[in-house]
Amino acid sequence: MAEPVSFEALASSQHVLSSAENFVLYVLLEAVARGAGGSGGGGSRLPLNLGVVIDRSGSMYDEQRLDFVVEAVKFLASNLTAQDKVSIVAFADKAKVIITSDESTNRDAVKRAIDDIDLLEIGGGTQMALGMRAAIEEVKKNLDSSRLNRVLVLTDGQTYEETACIDLVQQNRDKISFSTMGVGVEFNEKLLQRLAQDSNGKYHFIGNPGDIPGIFDDELQGLRAVTLRNARIDVTLAQGVQVRETFRASPEIYAMGTPIIGDDRKVSYELGDLEAGVPGSVLLTLVLPPRRPGLVRMLQSALHYDVPGVGEGSAACDLAVDYTLDRTLTSKRNARVMNLVDQVSIAKLQAKAEEELKAGNVDRATRLLGNAIQGTQRMGNSKATQALAGLLDEVKKTQTLQTKAAKTTLLNAQAVVRKTQMLDPDALKDINKPG
Repeated sequence: MAEPVSFEALASSQHVLSSAENFVLYVLLEAVARGAGGSGGGGSRLPLNLGVVIDRSGSMYDEQRLDFVVEAVKFLASNLTAQDKVSIVAFADKAKVIITSDESTNRDAVKRAIDDIDLLEIGGGTQMALGMRAAIEEVKKNLDSSRLNRVLVLTDGQTYEETACIDLVQQNRDKISFSTMGVGVEFNEKLLQRLAQDSNGKYHFIGNPGDIPGIFDDELQGLRAVTLRNARIDVTLAQGVQVRETFRASPEIYAMGTPIIGDDRKVSYELGDLEAGVPGSVLLTLVLPPRRPGLVRMLQSALHYDVPGVGEGSAACDLAVDYTLDRTLTSKRNARVMNLVDQVSIAKLQAKAEEELKAGNVDRATRLLGNAIQGTQRMGNSKATQALAGLLDEVKKTQTLQTKAAKTTLLNAQAVVRKTQMLDPDALKDINKPG
């Protein structure tokens, strides 16, 4: 029987200069789940246990946002099975459960409740934590390791009590993941990104309210594709090896921080649920000590996961590199790893440019964006090039991020740059550059 997952450790170079102090080595740890039966796709899916949290504040009436939400929820309800459990919560100054999980398979009841969402007497403000708490309570009624337990949050504005939202995710992240959807330009994208990343969910920027139904469909299709649960990579580092920084590399790019390495030399990285055929990977920047020439094991890694209906599983792989005095060998790079390194670098440039703009350093920001665009052009990533070029044009025009157009282009650039674009290694040019 085929294994339900592939797991590998790839280094940016198989050769390390023996005499080098603080040699930098990039390591990609990647897991790819197969579909049911090891086929790479298809098969039966896990039942859902969802809590849908809908912002019904006054601003949701702008641009027909609420109308598109109504359409999206109706689509969701029409695609449920008898085994699925979905509750719906509306919030503004107050939160109200408008459909319990027991009512969600009654399509007529869902339609009536969602059609009447604008009649609810829940105020016009934005208390997202109240909506999240109500949805979590509903999800917990059917909490089961054999179900996909997730809360979906859609909002278009700044919320009160942001810390309360973060605390709710931290308290429930071991059992429930959170996906967040920001509509327009007034919401706090950093908050929504953190809620999703901290729980291994998904963050979506919705610039056009008409895309709301499609985003709900994307979430539903992703949940249906999950074949492995609670994936985690445990790493044991060789003595003297240090981790400078860590990024989630796919399916989205974001910083995972610099871990504190104890005496046991161990560190863990959570991947969450894995969709069939979609890589879940972590990119480590390691700093290596000088050593005598020869083959040296840099790390041991183990992937742990749950197979629904079967039990726990694991896969292991080690990574060894060849210490050498031959500098020409160390210049040979793994194109696939370096492609992801470049993508992470571009995401870092975009984030740094945003920080400089907020600090009023327009010249620095434009230089950083120019460098990022050069990187996307070199990689052949036309979508990211276009998004960053649009942001650069807006910055040059407005000198700020305060306009609606500038904020829209920023959020769009963030979303595009964050999505991992795995290019064909054979098509990559000028990527085997010396380090």
